[in-house]
Amino acid sequence: MRLNSTLAQGRYHYSCDGREMPVQDSWQLGDDEQGRRSLVSRRLVGDRGFGIEVVALLTGGLVSECLVHWRDQVDDVSAHYRLVPLEGHSPVLGDAIEASWTGPNGPQQLNLAGDQRLLFPLMRVFMGPILLKLVKHQEGLEVVSPDIVDPSQRGKLLSPRVSHRSAKPMAGDMPSQRAQELGPDISGYVYQGDEAERDAHCYVDSRSLLVGYDWPSSTGRLWQVRLRDLEWSPNLGSLL
Repeated sequence: MRLNSTLAQGRYHYSCDGREMPVQDSWQLGDDEQGRRSLVSRRLVGDRGFGIEVVALLTGGLVSECLVHWRDQVDDVSAHYRLVPLEGHSPVLGDAIEASWTGPNGPQQLNLAGDQRLLFPLMRVFMGPILLKLVKHQEGLEVVSPDIVDPSQRGKLLSPRVSHRSAKPMAGDMPSQRAQELGPDISGYVYQGDEAERDAHCYVDSRSLLVGYDWPSSTGRLWQVRLRDLEWSPNLGSLL
């Protein structure tokens, strides 16, 4: 997909125990040919172009629709997710979520009830808005995302995966310490994600951008993600 205009762009840098990882995670925000606010994000690993690409529409602080494309050494697989608002209404939290994906036996489709559920297309750049939604719901929310937990299970790849996630403001001096490293107006959150990312520390700036993300792996390694090469239009207030 090509954007008619670019309002912001950047990339996320990954490291594990201080060592740089071969992950290319870039994103671009702008308007598409129909004037809709769109976010394109790609995360590729290695030098063969394998990975995931997401093209999403943003409406009222929510991902209202997204196209997901997965490419690896086996095949290319795609999926389409969208909120289904009431007729004549804009998308809101609580709308049903429609998912379509390519399964091993052909096209598959599923409609999920949207009550207390967020659509999350996996990429780091979407985490700022997701965190700001989660922190308003003390008990957390269910999140619907394309399944990439085990790509070898082709029947599940990019099918809807529902998991419970929550976030709360970080206590203590850590947010102010990180602010010196990551920039001004940084808010810190403790994020409870899926099994792979428990007790992650996330840092979001005043533009709703995820600027830092730290999480310990199950093997005790410390993974860190940092926003780099940010270009931001002065005409853009926030990612939302």
